[in-house]
Amino acid sequence: MSGVQALLIGFGALTGLGAFLLLRAALVVDQPHLADALARLDGRATVPVAPSAQTGDQWARAAGRAGTWAASQLPASALRAPAQALALIGWTPEGYAARKIGSAAFGALFVPLLTTALGAAGVRLPVVVPVAGSLALAGVLFLVVDVVVRDQAAEARGQMRRALCSYLDLVSLRRDASEGPTIALERAAALGDGWVFGRVADALVAARLAGEPPWDGLRRLAADTGVGELADVADIAAVAAQDGASIAPTLRARAQSLRVQLLAEEEAAANTASEKLTAPVALLSIAFLLLFLYPALARLMAS
Repeated sequence: MSGVQALLIGFGALTGLGAFLLLRAALVVDQPHLADALARLDGRATVPVAPSAQTGDQWARAAGRAGTWAASQLPASALRAPAQALALIGWTPEGYAARKIGSAAFGALFVPLLTTALGAAGVRLPVVVPVAGSLALAGVLFLVVDVVVRDQAAEARGQMRRALCSYLDLVSLRRDASEGPTIALERAAALGDGWVFGRVADALVAARLAGEPPWDGLRRLAADTGVGELADVADIAAVAAQDGASIAPTLRARAQSLRVQLLAEEEAAANTASEKLTAPVALLSIAFLLLFLYPALARLMAS
């Protein structure tokens, strides 16, 4: 193995490792610490939060003032942070900007470094190739962060809606025990140990400290997260508080309808995924058929 080949192999390994670490830090949800997980198993955990917010936004802390300054220097149209989605997945606007800038910078530097390594191996490329490649890769990675935010926010909303079914059942049981709407909402939220129940409990506590009814806190949480079903719960609880109506059957019916809706959405997603496999399977079948018929066709063409 020549020195140039060893240089290329080392450069490729370092580049791949850097790309993996950068994309993992930018796009993958942060994992909880082992101590926090063990504390939850022992029942000593504090109020849980969203998965991405368990340890804070690491990119925002790493960027610090430099990230805030860089974000302020860019056009506002380039860094329109989706506030609702960021709050849901635990990213700050500064961390969002740092991710976008860091991903774009990596894309802009990767192609020139690769071109330099190829030049050392004797492969000369026109100047337009690294320039165009850098701009294209930087733009793609700049936009990939938005796709990741959208996907993670959609997944978090799905988790909230699934947990909300259990929350509705718990509130209805509390109402069957003749508890008031306010107490039923707060005690039902305290029974869960997931991050969704933690967000609901925080919203209820914030409303109580502000001297507001708990359903106002649920409405704010619905507006912050984009989960409209929370607003439905708030409306049902408000009706019970004002009219003294029995809302336990209504809550159970709403939970059942939400489960049916979620099941229908999951079935539709599964059908879509199955349909996407049709084309690859068909192409593999055609390739296998051509491979099987090639010897016979070759002999026929040769004769």
